[in-house]
Amino acid sequence: MQKKTVLYCAPIDKIGNSGRYIIDGMEQLGYTVIEYDYRSNKNFEKDLLAIIHERRPDYFFTQKGEILRPELIKIAKKEGCITIFWCFDAVMGDWYVPLAKEHDFVCANVEYNVFCLQKKGIKNVKWIHQGFCPEFFGIDPFRENRKEAGETYYADVAMIGSMGKPIYTKRCQLAMRLRKEKIDIKWWGGRLARQPTNLRYFLGGIHRSWAGRQVYMLDFADVIRHIKIFIGQDADILVEEGKYLSNRSFAVLGCGGFYLCRRTAGVEHAFRIGTEIETFDSDEEMLEKVRYYLKNEDKRKEIAKAGQKKVLEHYTYKKQIGRIFDWVNANI
Repeated sequence: MQKKTVLYCAPIDKIGNSGRYIIDGMEQLGYTVIEYDYRSNKNFEKDLLAIIHERRPDYFFTQKGEILRPELIKIAKKEGCITIFWCFDAVMGDWYVPLAKEHDFVCANVEYNVFCLQKKGIKNVKWIHQGFCPEFFGIDPFRENRKEAGETYYADVAMIGSMGKPIYTKRCQLAMRLRKEKIDIKWWGGRLARQPTNLRYFLGGIHRSWAGRQVYMLDFADVIRHIKIFIGQDADILVEEGKYLSNRSFAVLGCGGFYLCRRTAGVEHAFRIGTEIETFDSDEEMLEKVRYYLKNEDKRKEIAKAGQKKVLEHYTYKKQIGRIFDWVNANI
């Protein structure tokens, strides 16, 4: 059987882009992938049309696509491509619905966005969250990927991500609260900007917990192996209803970390609370569980191991991409 070809049009120019993981998942499934980063090319529309005309891909797969014209998708369909759209954005920009409407199949990372798209008359729409690509993080699903005995921990509690921006107020507040309670916390990410709006965070000592760098892939996995508890706090973007899962949860759990996050419908859907992941509903409950699991190492490691097993068996990008193509091919 001849391999089918996917023209994958997505942001893939930066180390943190999920596009690289998606490409890997497609290739593992046997698809030939033509990669194209529309953000890095000034003449992206001309380039894409040339690829469609010359290479005749079976699928045109758009991931995000905020500057693509809906007319481009129309042309791709006329040329015989099956068009697929997958967007991870929690907030739907003005470009989102018009672009989604032109695609044959639409996947959203936020279930509420699925409801909104269906109300707009889009029929082939499905909730598909992100996943984990173990190969990029040096994780071998067939062997133990745990911290070696005798190695020191970088911190008892950790966060990874931006601090100081308006949409990360809750994350900053949690970090300050942990410091106030004399809990050993470090965070990895971009430097806290020196600006008036961040004065309260400097006064709260967040900058003193900064680990000094951002981490991706192998470095990310190294951090997860050398901390005891990871605190999951997403951006302050309200998902009005339905399920949503942060991609960071899959990365932390996939690397073998113990993940403690706010309780959401998405987390409850994907993982067993208290068995594969832990959650909190308030700052006080977070502190209570941090103290408990710092004292109960065996229980903490048991949950982390079960969480990693769930991700590696059920939530890799290969699995998620497979679910998308199974759905698409069954409905062509």
